[in-house]
Amino acid sequence: MRSGTVLAAVVALLVGGAAPVLVKLGTVAPDGSPWQQLLREMDQEWQRISGGAVTLRVYPGGVLGDETDLVKKLRIGQLHAVALSGAGMEHLEPAVTCLQLPLIFDTYEELDHVRDRLAPMLEQSMAAKGYVVLNWSDAGWVMFFLKTPAARPADIRKMKLFTSASDSRTLELYKAAGFRPVPLSVTDMQSALQTGMIDAFDVPPLLALLNQWFPSAPNMVDVKWAPLVGATVIGKKTWERIPAELRPALARSAAELGVRYRARIRQMSDEAVTAMEKRGMRIIHTTEEDRAAWRTEAENAWPKLRGSVCPEAMFDEVVRLRGEYRAAHGGAP
Repeated sequence: MRSGTVLAAVVALLVGGAAPVLVKLGTVAPDGSPWQQLLREMDQEWQRISGGAVTLRVYPGGVLGDETDLVKKLRIGQLHAVALSGAGMEHLEPAVTCLQLPLIFDTYEELDHVRDRLAPMLEQSMAAKGYVVLNWSDAGWVMFFLKTPAARPADIRKMKLFTSASDSRTLELYKAAGFRPVPLSVTDMQSALQTGMIDAFDVPPLLALLNQWFPSAPNMVDVKWAPLVGATVIGKKTWERIPAELRPALARSAAELGVRYRARIRQMSDEAVTAMEKRGMRIIHTTEEDRAAWRTEAENAWPKLRGSVCPEAMFDEVVRLRGEYRAAHGGAP
């Protein structure tokens, strides 16, 4: 956008008697984490692009509650925007869960291929509900962290497994698979580990490191169970308070930041594993037989998830697009 167009939009906003637009945004991402850094940089970019007419005020670290609370505050207007993981996104658009099915993807490239093609449909559905997706992100691969070593699903079934109280779909998934899920707020993870309320949890390594959860469950299974996706979303009413001339540049800036930080976060997630190993974490290296057991577990769950956790048409499209990518790149069908 040319500087003259920006200036005209800002002048029109102020001359029209409207105050600069303040966007209050909540997230459970820890303060100082790359997700919070993304939002801070987004604020800086938006202020630069808008000449100070649009600013973000970020509330990180779950200070306004867990993701269920954040979505409620977004709906009633106490918050104008949220940055959510897939667990929170299910309350705005349940079909996002289809990108996080267990062992549905083997690589980030498969995930990106599928998500990039589904994003327009997901965004259109969310727009109809009154929300605008500013960017898509992810937090790395979800891995299992255990108090006591185990390599197969049958062993983990005996453990009390944390699930987010805001993620009812994952709770049902684990119940259907015979696990012992314990729904809790993410902010209660540390105390739950210390008091024995849970024996295991599944999160990306970077979250386990940043929140210092891993010392209480220092065994990590090397199975990439599922990607944890996420997005930054703003309410349509707030978005439309921003001058129309500014919106394309702000949207483009937010989307570009999402892509840039995605690569950084993935690298940091890999580096987190090394950092935790140096601090005493043990990686449980699974055998081919162990991995076959995990694969069987996931594939047996897919028919139960199709049509319940994930809409049938979307499930089929995920599988089709994944097959499309594998066929083009010589992967397994």
